[in-house]
Amino acid sequence: MARKWRVGVVGCGGIGRVHVSAYQQTGAEIVAVHDVATKTAEAVAATARARVAVSPAEMATRDKLDAVSVCTPPAMHLACCLPFLKARIPVLCEKPLEADLPRARRLATAVKKSGALFMTAFCHRFHPSVIELKKLIQRGVLGKPLFFRNIFVGYLKLDGDHRANPALSGGGCLIDHCSHSVDLFRYLIGEPTHVQAQGGQILQEGRIEDFGMIELMGNNTVFGQITASYSIMADQNCIEWFGAKGCAVIRYWQKELPEFAYKIGGKDWAPADCSSHPDRFLGEIQHFLNCVRTGKMPLITVDDGLQVSRIVAGVYRSVKTGRRVAL
Repeated sequence: MARKWRVGVVGCGGIGRVHVSAYQQTGAEIVAVHDVATKTAEAVAATARARVAVSPAEMATRDKLDAVSVCTPPAMHLACCLPFLKARIPVLCEKPLEADLPRARRLATAVKKSGALFMTAFCHRFHPSVIELKKLIQRGVLGKPLFFRNIFVGYLKLDGDHRANPALSGGGCLIDHCSHSVDLFRYLIGEPTHVQAQGGQILQEGRIEDFGMIELMGNNTVFGQITASYSIMADQNCIEWFGAKGCAVIRYWQKELPEFAYKIGGKDWAPADCSSHPDRFLGEIQHFLNCVRTGKMPLITVDDGLQVSRIVAGVYRSVKTGRRVAL
């Protein structure tokens, strides 16, 4: 009988519960959970048949874990990861790496000093359509990359949400949604060299932006355009990739349209079958646990997380100055 992996989860909010569910689908055992809101932790622990840990440090020393997910607000990532890194327990850390670039650098340094396995949780790399798009790109079917466009918008009531507190979140949708978007640009197009951005409040007042737009420029005349918002009433989540030979479109959760289709030259749009892949969260957890088992380097490293933090810092500099920023 296969050995059950012993896993801990720090942070029992919405994304923490998603991690718990994905681990359970793999057959892993949720041994311990922790959250600063004790009742929240207790509710998740009851469902997962796990114990409630007093702290990340106590969990790291007591529970003989094989792996842990850190799913807290960004400003708590560094403090929560450190005990597990010290114990050399593999860590899957939610994005962004931290609430600001200096703290992200401190976390990256701690990871490299510890030698522990560490993966940044950019789950969209495991979205079935993104996996199939990456295959087309690698095979050269769509030609040289030219332009990337990504929209992640919808409505999220910010009042009472941790994202509304920049001390916890690091900012609004430009660091939240756009950390995924910037990672997707890097993964599907390449490294950006310059950024120009704007952000502000279009509907919900507060201390963070609820709307933002980013233009990315890279070497070899490639460009990207990213839009994100918490205040658009109709959800719209899509990726468009344009190359010298063809283009591809990914539409999230629009049942009336193909999830993924591509077009070569003057030919008709062709849908691609993505049904062989699990949903992105399960795929992410499966990949992480496989790296734990084999010791292989994760697809997404701490350096990927740090690079996105560096680019996002450039985004906020551009918003503040109104100028194009070199990265």
